Amino acid sequence: MGRVTYESLAGAWPTYTGEFADRMNAIPKHVVSTTLENPEWRNSTVIRGDIPGAIGRLKAADGGPMLVIGSRTLVHTLMAHNLVDEYRMMVFPVAVGGGGRLFPESPNKTVLKLADTRTFASGVVVHTYQPVAG
Repeated sequence: MGRVTYESLAGAWPTYTGEFADRMNAIPKHVVSTTLENPEWRNSTVIRGDIPGAIGRLKAADGGPMLVIGSRTLVHTLMAHNLVDEYRMMVFPVAVGGGGRLFPESPNKTVLKLADTRTFASGVVVHTYQPVAG
């Protein structure tokens, strides 16, 4: 995750209790930042410098799946270096009329294949897409 997302989550999750909070606090967290010095949230590591190289090494290690929470700038970097294996797009039945774009302006098109769709009683729909190599 990026620093802004990290600081938001780190300001809350360490104070929560319960099974999900225990899991969130225990899992490894990697923060891409040029300014964060001493992350205090348990199991947090700062990544600096060669971000694509560092993420590539993490992906090659046997650490299980990685998830990017928010962090649009980081996602754009990962996309530019073909480091995204799956996109999970959550569609909420609310129109807010603004916000940042997931996919950056580019003359190149990103071809995706639909891997899964889940619909929840709330009306939220989660579409899972995988990039098509090309």
